[in-house]
Amino acid sequence: MMSKIIREGYTIRIKLSENNGYDGYSIKCTYKYCKANEKYSLSMWLKRDDIDDDYKIENQEVDTQYIPGTRETIEENIYKIVEQAASTGYFDKYIGRFEYSLKCFERGNQLYEEEHVSRPVTQD
Repeated sequence: MMSKIIREGYTIRIKLSENNGYDGYSIKCTYKYCKANEKYSLSMWLKRDDIDDDYKIENQEVDTQYIPGTRETIEENIYKIVEQAASTGYFDKYIGRFEYSLKCFERGNQLYEEEHVSRPVTQD
């Protein structure tokens, strides 16, 4: 028996402008229409463009909100929301958190590698 298909919306990615200090970052926007609200549910995720692996550190949820639009206008509406948020510095704290987490990961990895290399090799 085949399971029912569950549609969870669509995803677009908007590269953030280096003019706002966001060089190398994008916002992944997933949207789906909610009949009950007659609006689209929009979830935004921060993505660093040079990280391709599917690690949790790659994405950080930024926001979920309901926005108006039609099939024809929804992507342009999302673009305007992201553009406005970027121009007001809305993403600064999220990028700061992301950079901090990445530095912690890199430092922890460095310590792990140093510990692993310095261990004497034992033979059984």
